[in-house]
Amino acid sequence: NLPQPVTSFVGREEVLRESRKALAGTRLLTLLGMGGTGKTRIALRLAESVLDEHPDGVWFTDLGPLDDEERVIEAVAEPVGAREEPGTPLDQTLARRLQGKVLLVLDNSESVLAACRALASRLLGACADLRILATSRQALAVAGETVFAVPPLAVPKNGAADAIAASESVRLFVARAIQAQPDFALSPANTAVVAEICRRLDGIPLALELAAAR
Repeated sequence: NLPQPVTSFVGREEVLRESRKALAGTRLLTLLGMGGTGKTRIALRLAESVLDEHPDGVWFTDLGPLDDEERVIEAVAEPVGAREEPGTPLDQTLARRLQGKVLLVLDNSESVLAACRALASRLLGACADLRILATSRQALAVAGETVFAVPPLAVPKNGAADAIAASESVRLFVARAIQAQPDFALSPANTAVVAEICRRLDGIPLALELAAAR
């Protein structure tokens, strides 16, 4: 049930390689970073890349809208198809549905961190082949967790125009600027300005997208 992005995925080749390697060596990988660094997009791309390795299911839950920690189990259970059963706690029903080679993606975990931590711990203990991929501004602090700090996009250094154009942050800026103004293109007149915008915004994807749209 991975949501499909409505804009193109730009750059992050090295981040995807390293995070995939990290996921292969742990049962709980948390993509850590401040807001706007692209954690969700990376998690979705990473989950898509390992679909074949999880034939029993890849399930995505956005925990960001929740403001009640007691609703975390329900939110995770809904896409999986786990339902309340008489006399059986929902977390046990959920654990039964997550048996096998399953990847559970928990997005924006920091919004309900304590409940997310408790649920992840219970599910990992009950489901031998389950892997969890979380995004968060804080580590879950669960035993066995691997934390992968998501860096900003690479910003251009002073150099040739070709090198500037190849920078991850410039590539994202240009892609989003073209969406707003289809005839936009890097040129000798604007390359230095675009490069400076990317440096001033520290390569933060969300900030670059907002700037490009303007």
